[in-house]
Amino acid sequence: MPMGADLPEAAPPSAVGSVDSSRALAELERARSAIHGPALADHYLALLRDNPRALYRDGGPRHLTASAIVIDGPAEQVALVWHLKGRFWVQPGGHLEDDETSLETAARREVSEEIGIDDLETVGQGPAVLNRHGLDAAFGACREHWDVQYLFRAPAPASELPLTVSEESGDVRWVPWPLLGAGPARDSSALPEGTVPDLAENLARLAPYLARWSD
Repeated sequence: MPMGADLPEAAPPSAVGSVDSSRALAELERARSAIHGPALADHYLALLRDNPRALYRDGGPRHLTASAIVIDGPAEQVALVWHLKGRFWVQPGGHLEDDETSLETAARREVSEEIGIDDLETVGQGPAVLNRHGLDAAFGACREHWDVQYLFRAPAPASELPLTVSEESGDVRWVPWPLLGAGPARDSSALPEGTVPDLAENLARLAPYLARWSD
């Protein structure tokens, strides 16, 4: 959801410059082709340039996270996890680990940990979605997640890829995401009750993105 202020939050003095964020910055440069456009990518770049520690959970109340919209091989199903802390259905994702400097690597790790799928193809040239959202008290010191979302395609149909449940996800499921007619629009009506509100809109905007990068 849109945040009230677009300027990056000042970093703790001890955090600035303590992280090599060059790889993540290069990935965010490629986010100019994401569905929300280059202007939002510029805000992400400004946040990370001002505070390299924003790559991690301890980088201040406003920091980056990495996640992935995972579709099956035929692009007819989307993988969701039930987030135990937030109590909602959402795509797999989370914070970067201290030894990670790549948003895409972190997104792939989160997918592997949360739903048990590897060997994913990246659809597009970089991040597909940039999503900033505020958080409630259940998330502790985290107040805003500036999420960097990739669109990953699995190597087989959902029927051949059973999902696994992790300690952080109370449930996992494949959800139908079929074409509407000849496409590229797709039907997101099968999203379960309790899905994060912005996911349906993002999927609607990802449908032509997927078609463009699949040609």
